Amino acid sequence: MNNNPYGQWQQGGAAPSVFGALPSAPASNPPSAMPNSVTFTFTNFKTTILNSTVLGPQQRTVYRVVTEPTAPACTIFKDNESRNAAMVQWQPHATVEVHGVAAKQRVRDWLRLASDQSRRVMDFRGVQYGWAPMEGFICLYKVQSPAPRVLARIARIPNNVMLEMTQEALQAGMLEACLVATVMLCCGHNID
Repeated sequence: MNNNPYGQWQQGGAAPSVFGALPSAPASNPPSAMPNSVTFTFTNFKTTILNSTVLGPQQRTVYRVVTEPTAPACTIFKDNESRNAAMVQWQPHATVEVHGVAAKQRVRDWLRLASDQSRRVMDFRGVQYGWAPMEGFICLYKVQSPAPRVLARIARIPNNVMLEMTQEALQAGMLEACLVATVMLCCGHNID
């Protein structure tokens, strides 16, 4: 059993995602931007998001997600200076390490499924955040907030995946964690 709170999402012929419930937005009706947000677009897929380019403001490459065909058991996130920002090892159990943010641990622990299966919970610097489906997006919010507000959201747009982050999330240093979570939630691998 996949314990999938997000349903199924097909991505260019790849296996269904264990986490994605993101319908593609029609090309003529892209999602409207959140106020004061920055958009990152995963593009140039080579079959899956596990080999993609992350474009930031002004369509500049800010990260690359690389899974070598000769080493498919490892996915590396490289910044625009080719430094490793994060790494996922898929065998024997998926583990993740985000430089300066998360020590090496099982992905299923880093993005653990809530007991009611309504969201994935991610610990970031001692605070719990939830990733949950909302209105066609997978949204990030503080779990313990009395009035949760969306800090980041993931959407499927034609031929791409979009991560939109608020200034609050960016100033908190959540960029790399959100980039890695986006890939984990959209890649089609079972992390449990």
